Amino acid sequence: MLNKTVQGLIASTALSMTLIAPNVTAAQESADTMVLDEIVVTSRKREENLQAVPDSVTAFSAATIEDAGIDTVEDFINLTPNINIRETFRAGVTFLTIRGITTGQQGWAPVTYVVDGVQAGSLDAINQGALTDVERIEVLKGPQGALYGAGAIAGAINVVTKKPTNDMEYSAKASYGNGNDVKLSGAVSGPIVEDKVLFRIGGYYRNTDGLIESTDGVGLDFEEQASIKGRLIFDFDNLTIDLRGSYSDITAGAADQELVSSADLIDEFDTAAAPGPARGIVGEENRDMTEFSAKIDWETELGTLTSVTGYSDINQNLFGSTSFDKPPAFSILGFPVGGVGDPFADGYQYLEDNIESFTQDVRFTSDSDQRLRWMVGASYLDRQIVNVLDIGAVLAGGGDIQDNLLSFAYMPDVRNDEAWGVYGQVNYDITEKLELTAALRYDKDSFDTTRYSDATLETPVSLSGDPADLTQEATNDKWQPKVQLAYSWTDDIMTYVTYAEGFRFGFYNTGNLTAPESTKNYEVGFKTTLAGGRVRLNGAIFHIDYSNQQLTTVINTPPFRQTTNIPESNINGGELEFVALVAEGLELSGGLGITDAKIKDAGRSPGTPDYSVNLSASYSRPITDKWDVNARVDYRRQGSYLILDGTGTTNEVGEKDYVNVRLKFQTDNWSIGAFADNLFDERQAEDFGFVGTGYVRSNSLPRSYGVELTASF
Repeated sequence: MLNKTVQGLIASTALSMTLIAPNVTAAQESADTMVLDEIVVTSRKREENLQAVPDSVTAFSAATIEDAGIDTVEDFINLTPNINIRETFRAGVTFLTIRGITTGQQGWAPVTYVVDGVQAGSLDAINQGALTDVERIEVLKGPQGALYGAGAIAGAINVVTKKPTNDMEYSAKASYGNGNDVKLSGAVSGPIVEDKVLFRIGGYYRNTDGLIESTDGVGLDFEEQASIKGRLIFDFDNLTIDLRGSYSDITAGAADQELVSSADLIDEFDTAAAPGPARGIVGEENRDMTEFSAKIDWETELGTLTSVTGYSDINQNLFGSTSFDKPPAFSILGFPVGGVGDPFADGYQYLEDNIESFTQDVRFTSDSDQRLRWMVGASYLDRQIVNVLDIGAVLAGGGDIQDNLLSFAYMPDVRNDEAWGVYGQVNYDITEKLELTAALRYDKDSFDTTRYSDATLETPVSLSGDPADLTQEATNDKWQPKVQLAYSWTDDIMTYVTYAEGFRFGFYNTGNLTAPESTKNYEVGFKTTLAGGRVRLNGAIFHIDYSNQQLTTVINTPPFRQTTNIPESNINGGELEFVALVAEGLELSGGLGITDAKIKDAGRSPGTPDYSVNLSASYSRPITDKWDVNARVDYRRQGSYLILDGTGTTNEVGEKDYVNVRLKFQTDNWSIGAFADNLFDERQAEDFGFVGTGYVRSNSLPRSYGVELTASF
């Protein structure tokens, strides 16, 4: 497969250059000074030109974020090759896959997610609502554990928000879409003390009926979200203090899966056999998230001392259906449960996760303008998760659903993690053209779980039956090295070769221990700037030896998800990305990702699309002396992937094509436009599992469209 990967990338490179070259030549004749804007990234925890970083990095500037309508994690992931995201029955459970490495429920994400230098303390913190007021997004593919820690086994996502400004600035955005989808956001920024103390305050509100309807026309993916965030920067010559705080309150539909009778219906939608989800109980999830952070940079003659402290508190609960349809009347323990058409004719599930985490990172970084550049640091995480699962039936009789519950199981679990790490990295220019990078990190996590008899969390219950065995404990640790050589053939052409090891901690899921996993990664890549700065063409091929892969499947008994370890897997693949200014105002970009992920002696790995293709075209031109028109089209073709259904059987989700379009008219201060996402209304199964009475399927969103207005001063 590796040979096919190389052949595919070479062919795609040739095709890209064939399509781009004639247009670039025309552009050169009309505008010799036209070049792509330089993108500065901080993926190696220091500011560098994107093209000088010997890693596979996809970066989105503020202009691209605005033009492409990126306001969720899923939006930018869908513009990045070899990465995909699948939503499941609740917002906090997101299956994120990069280069064939995916998510284990209740465990750690396969990437480290960082906002303004603060690493997220849990998987649930990644999918935390809207992305607003963002300056840049960087998606790093390949293990980044040497700098970002054990969770970065597949990569890292670095989100940089807009800083407070020294001049007063105001911005606002409003949009309205189908499903009565109203979105409002805004920000104010300026000085409190000129040049010394700056502030930025932003807010976001959304209210929508949703786009996924039950068979009787009830909206199931409704949402109301309100968020506020603030930032203060104190700049005292060599000392900078950056304080951030945010709060979000979200009420949203949940547990909106559809029950189908056969695995053969996995790719059927809106038919007699798969008419959509039926509900006796409309699921609802409530989330509130509070975050605070402090980043301190102290510049000295030797380098910069940086301290990043983060605190996060996430409280979320879900109440929804377990049967995914409206069953006939029945009785349990002599209590009647309603019949068909009765709003209470359903079993229920109640889930609760309370996640409190504290993170601390301290590092010392040398100046960048020297032959030997270095960084040393240490990190710490303390986290507690309280998880509750309650399963039961809703009794007939009308009234408030909460007053008509019969509880069958109540299983509060408390999980604790205490993780720390030390790390260092050296970059050395062996010659003017050859750079050596060597990095090493040691991570250790001591974690435990205890089950309690009730919500008071006062009486522990033995999982093994031994009264002396009330708490399960485990420890994982690993050294993670990285060695890399990068050679600059010219100022515009660089190649690199990398060996790196990745690691992800194990975890407990309702008392079941999942072992840690590790990878050995080999990568060869190139970065080029062509046609006088009008084209960027970057690519890489990789091989991964994967040990103890964590894999989650749907099962028919509590806790309804089970994560196991696959002893040995192998992954081969590659990426190719380009951006080109083909004419004045016309920019084309795209990417190809190929992933061949296989379990040893068992075939293809679940959850990984075999390929993805991205193509985007953005065109802007003036139409009057004040107004410009901007049009953008984004296309993604996602290859097929497999989902385990919990019975040991794999089911294939077919390849799909998605198209988003946007058109807007804008001045320096105003814009008005229209958009359509998933223009051709493609649908896809995002999760699929056998539950005894059939197969439960989580569905992707249908077409959405609307208008938006922005203002900035």
